Amino acid sequence: RPPEFAQQIVGRMEHASRCIDFPTLLVYGKQSELVSEEGVARLRALIPHAECVDVAGARHMVAGDKNDAFNAAVEGFLQRVVATAA
Repeated sequence: RPPEFAQQIVGRMEHASRCIDFPTLLVYGKQSELVSEEGVARLRALIPHAECVDVAGARHMVAGDKNDAFNAAVEGFLQRVVATAA
């Protein structure tokens, strides 16, 4: 695919990200080969209210690498979101 096609996709994704107005959680593996610190910073710039949890010792498949840490992050997030909504 031509580079301009990829740029269009990225532009559309960034535009959509700026429109997210609901609670958002990113759980990523600290040792991910796909999600970089720069990528997380970019997401935080696009979705400032997003919560980001880095899981040490996990790669890209956090739920498979560190299931307990993944579950704790998601459960804690959901508890905070539900408590705020109530």
